[in-house]
Amino acid sequence: MSQEKIHVLLVEDEEAHAELVRRAFEPQSNVIRLSVAKSLKEARESLTESLPDLAIVDLFLPDGRGLELLSEKDDDEPDYPVLIMTSHGDEEVAVEAMKAGALQYVVKTEVALAELPTKVEGALRQWGHIVERRQAEEALQASEEHFRSLIENAYDVILVVDREGRVDYASPSLERVLGVKPDEQVGKSFLDLVHPEDQEAAKDLLAKAFEQKEPVHLEHRSPHQDGTWRDLETIASSHHLARQDEERAILNSRDQTERRRAEAAKNELAGRLRHLQNWEIVANLAGDIAREFINVLSPIEANSTMVLQETPEGSKTRAGLERVLTATSRARELAERIFIFSRRTAPQAQAVELPEIVRTELERIEASLPFNIELRQNLDASCAAVLADPDQIREVMKSLASNAVKAMRDGGVLEVSLGTVDVEESSEPGALPPGTYDRLTFRDTGHGMDRITLDQALKPFFTTRGAGEAAGLGLSVAHAIVTSHGGDLVIESEPGKGTTIHVDLPQA
Repeated sequence: MSQEKIHVLLVEDEEAHAELVRRAFEPQSNVIRLSVAKSLKEARESLTESLPDLAIVDLFLPDGRGLELLSEKDDDEPDYPVLIMTSHGDEEVAVEAMKAGALQYVVKTEVALAELPTKVEGALRQWGHIVERRQAEEALQASEEHFRSLIENAYDVILVVDREGRVDYASPSLERVLGVKPDEQVGKSFLDLVHPEDQEAAKDLLAKAFEQKEPVHLEHRSPHQDGTWRDLETIASSHHLARQDEERAILNSRDQTERRRAEAAKNELAGRLRHLQNWEIVANLAGDIAREFINVLSPIEANSTMVLQETPEGSKTRAGLERVLTATSRARELAERIFIFSRRTAPQAQAVELPEIVRTELERIEASLPFNIELRQNLDASCAAVLADPDQIREVMKSLASNAVKAMRDGGVLEVSLGTVDVEESSEPGALPPGTYDRLTFRDTGHGMDRITLDQALKPFFTTRGAGEAAGLGLSVAHAIVTSHGGDLVIESEPGKGTTIHVDLPQA
């Protein structure tokens, strides 16, 4: 591979797709040079001048199929990695592309084209491994001793086994990957290094390696001496050892445990992203409905107020109008909450002293508490200022207090505390950035929530109360406000043990 810029050849006749690929590679233009050929003819002319580090080839081109670039070689092994892409995915075509020597097969979508730099990075790493393995196999054919010297310091676990699976040789990396000393494994079956549930597949792997005379692949679990299981990817191929005049299989195993964990974390993050996108749609719809709702309420409020001013005191009509105005006021408040939930009302952030806001709001909350609920406060007055909208922070506090009161219908204690917490770097999806945060905590002694209720608590319109008692927007609005301030709202609860809600806000 060139020590200068990585040369990627794109063979694509559709300008729109070529442009999407160009945009995808623009952020990496300092390390990747992208050239474009619009036909097989142009691609061949480019290849005669110099070979690319990697080629991305459209399957269908104006003057032929992209696979022709692979079939034109004298041998079966390409000199550079090739990614085949097409607008229409087909399993048979994918198999054909892989058999022809393509490294990967990509179905063209906007997302897939945008992710091409990541796929190229992975393909180049994979190609490096293929080249390394090819070189190791060639070295083995030339000299068994030379092969041994190459693998002594290999990263992968390399085993040489006979047809029955007995180990003739184990590379030093066996101890690093699985904690097993190489000399202790010699003479034993390689199946000892395979999970019992994967052993049948491992036997199959060995049989195919000798029968097919070509590399075969298996993903399996292997036991580590510390009692854990590692995920390994093994490639087996048979070789004739000239000096012993015997045939042996070479097992090349790579530890994929960390990669699998990373993929699992990526999949979890992708799931959360899809979840957020779904709620974004709901939020937009809710905002539109709230706007129309307010448009309907405005003339009702205006006309009711006007008629009320002309209605005598004590009349039934006046009492009815007052009830109408009370209902429209509550409806407008609900619509404003929906606006907050849909994030159409941006926070009017300013540097505010959180202890003062919390203290004054708690005075209002305490005045409205039922006689059988005790309010306890533990506020750290030294908390640093936060960038926040004071009105929206008060809205959060009212929502949390309201939920706590309704969870303690038979009385109890509401404890509100304010302090600071240091958040460290975390790889967890959706984790807060590291730094110091002001933490506002509401802790009640109510009935608590089970796991099912807890998982639903932050969803809009979810409520455990009866119809007409609550709109189910309190916690979801509070959560939306906190996250719009760059913070987080976390709920801890168990049935019969009350509920604790932490609100973390980044310090200014």
